[in-house]
Amino acid sequence: MFRFPLVLILFFVGCFEYEETILFRKLSSGTVEIAYTVPLKRDSNDSLIKFLPTSKEEIINSVKKKSNNNLQVRDFTFRELEKSETTDMYFKRKGKVSYKLDFEDPLHLDGVLIGTFSIKSKPRSLTVKRDFPNLTDNAILDSSAGEKKIISETSRLLKEGRIQFKVLFPKDSECSSNRGFIGLGNLTYQIPLQETLENPDSKTWEYKIRFF
Repeated sequence: MFRFPLVLILFFVGCFEYEETILFRKLSSGTVEIAYTVPLKRDSNDSLIKFLPTSKEEIINSVKKKSNNNLQVRDFTFRELEKSETTDMYFKRKGKVSYKLDFEDPLHLDGVLIGTFSIKSKPRSLTVKRDFPNLTDNAILDSSAGEKKIISETSRLLKEGRIQFKVLFPKDSECSSNRGFIGLGNLTYQIPLQETLENPDSKTWEYKIRFF
């Protein structure tokens, strides 16, 4: 569903928020909760970011198209933000979407989540690797004239922008990670968008969970 360059969502920093939480109940099953805020078209509730739709039907179709699995979309919600909830000068209308995906095998998440997602499974452990590409000149050249203007106007507003990831797992498990903060039964990682623009290296996030 969301295997696409991170750059495609960075264009809309002034109106974009993305939060992803993966709950590993045990080695082979769990739930992903996704929530994001996107700009809307003037005359409809359709998202201006085609990879982040605002209708349940589009999300279901995208999940089925990108992953050969039985992932189930549930608890879908959508609402248009009130004018008092946003101060964005470029996008007057925004919508907030949230939903959950239940999985019986974490391998089914490959191709569904943002960036790239790969996983190696052993009898009592999981190793997950995520890669997040950066904003590049090539990506800007591939954009339309309108998108280039948006990039030019919003890229300087990235000081506070970030994308939030959280991983939850049984509290008696062990977790190690090359990025983020590890707590009791949880791991959090935030991508600061300003760093993503300024650092030419791709962001790789890898973590391992041992189950007991």
